[in-house]
Amino acid sequence: MVSIEALGVVTLLLIVVVLFSPIGLGGGLLYVPILHYVAGLPFDTAILGSLVMVLCTALGSAQAHRSEQLVSLDHVKVAVKTALPAAIVGALASIWTIEHVSDVTVKVIALCLTSWVLYQTIRRMRSEIVVTEGEFDPKLYRIGTGVGGLACGMLGIGGGAIYVTMNRGWGGLGVRDAAGTSFAIASLVVPVAITTHSIARGWGELAEIETLLLVCTPILALGFAYMGGRFSFKNLPTSAITWVFITMVSISLLRYLTDLISA
Repeated sequence: MVSIEALGVVTLLLIVVVLFSPIGLGGGLLYVPILHYVAGLPFDTAILGSLVMVLCTALGSAQAHRSEQLVSLDHVKVAVKTALPAAIVGALASIWTIEHVSDVTVKVIALCLTSWVLYQTIRRMRSEIVVTEGEFDPKLYRIGTGVGGLACGMLGIGGGAIYVTMNRGWGGLGVRDAAGTSFAIASLVVPVAITTHSIARGWGELAEIETLLLVCTPILALGFAYMGGRFSFKNLPTSAITWVFITMVSISLLRYLTDLISA
């Protein structure tokens, strides 16, 4: 019998799927806090659980963006050259740090990354930078997406917060193309991070969760991500997508900051 508390956690996760699916983020910036602080999973297990949810979100929304021709495969090919190996390094670094130092260290990194993403997004809005495809810089783009892969493996996020910033700043893509391309990159990188975590330390407490939830939650996430992506094309203006992005990142930032202050 599935508990009311478990259903509440699943509901929160699916709400995040719907909110993040239009904006290029897998949702890991909030999945990890939900699984860790609300569901009570250990931080390392929350990272792995978050990656599973991120993969479902990325696959569902990437398909929605592909159907609207809002994915740049050329950018994806450039990104994965550095993002894939970086995801392995990030996963192994996260496992070692949590086991031999403290999960606080990883949380501090998450806080710094979230702060940087929020700053870059607000700065770009205030200066009203118009990005064109002519500004694509492959070298800086590879470096940035490599950092995204590292963050994916280390923090349990898809790296979308960084990929979107790279797609806009050095990828020369518009808002919607940046989001679609971000999901396409994540759908290739996240499985590598999941495999590395599961081989290195196993599935932890995730293996003890009710089978019904383990099966149904990812399936629902795939469907919700696809519908959320499709809905955004017809009903959400670019400014709304940007503000949803800022709001979600801010919530994640505040949660990590509160935890670290009380530690």
